[in-house]
Amino acid sequence: MSQRIHSIDAVRALALFGILLAHAHNRFNFYVPEHAACATDAVYDWLYQYIFVCKSFMVFAFLFGLSFFLQMDHAVAKGIDFRGRFCWRLVLLFFFGVFHSFFYQGDILTIFSVLGFIPVLLWKLSTRTIAILCGLCLCQPVVLVTELCGYPQALYDLSEAIRCGLGINWLDPAKQNSLWETGWWNLTNGIALSWVYVIGSGRIFILIGMFMLGMLAGRCRVFEQRPERLLRIALVGACIYAASFAGQQVLPVWMHWWEDTGFVLMAVPLGAWLLARPVLVPYIAPLTAIGRCTLTCYITQNIIMAVVLCGYGFGMNPYLSTTGIMNWAMVLYVAQTLFSMFWLRSHRYGPFEAVWRKLTRIGLK
Repeated sequence: MSQRIHSIDAVRALALFGILLAHAHNRFNFYVPEHAACATDAVYDWLYQYIFVCKSFMVFAFLFGLSFFLQMDHAVAKGIDFRGRFCWRLVLLFFFGVFHSFFYQGDILTIFSVLGFIPVLLWKLSTRTIAILCGLCLCQPVVLVTELCGYPQALYDLSEAIRCGLGINWLDPAKQNSLWETGWWNLTNGIALSWVYVIGSGRIFILIGMFMLGMLAGRCRVFEQRPERLLRIALVGACIYAASFAGQQVLPVWMHWWEDTGFVLMAVPLGAWLLARPVLVPYIAPLTAIGRCTLTCYITQNIIMAVVLCGYGFGMNPYLSTTGIMNWAMVLYVAQTLFSMFWLRSHRYGPFEAVWRKLTRIGLK
């Protein structure tokens, strides 16, 4: 594995860090208690709004598409059609998500596993066709149509109608004393609410677009070319991000998603370029380690924080300010980094990654 691929692992670790802090700011989807605000709460609020929320998930989706291409391309080089095996891999990921959802209502693994079948269906299409489809998804076509029709809230109203029609109501899991009661609600109403949110917010289109953008980056060998190419892409992404960010007050709502797209085009190539610099390579081992254990760390961090915050666990949610919970999340991330480094000294994969890989290879010699 090349240093540039190691740098992608490090970028994935940074995306995981952003997702953890976004979850922490949202109190892991538990209720927000009334408490005195800390002086640093405003700083975390700004970081959440402009750095962590959405953007970390979009980077994760981009890297998901890139990983899909790398696995498929590696199999093709061996003369193997990996599409069926990858579909089975997605099914397994869905069940990892179901297990995770029992403890945490905001799981993204079930969503990624279902939408992940789309890149499999597009695998045989030409690069040009995928680029066109990617652009259409990133342009938010349905949101654009609703804007032009004068009904910008159409998707949200549709998702609310689905929620009401299914009788799904929000539950306050942090006030429940029973782990089983909270977990059962997460597995039924919780997963459904996640899909309602993804559809109603329009995020479903940009997630699919990011999957395809990652595929295109793999096909074009973006991370295997000269480093100067990464800087040019990052510059283009920075221009898109700056223009969208600066025009938030005058641009239509549907164009605000280009802020996230520009951020991904800026952050991933720039991060890969920086982390692949010879002067930094010896120091990125901790990030590379946790980047290789992403599935394990993503699931365990939410389970640990659910136990810390919920009534069936330590019930700390009412006593932690935004700053407090964000600080605890960062401590947890450091602990997971140390665990990942220790674990990978004697194992090739993280604990959940190893199980996922073994189940994926069922039936193969």
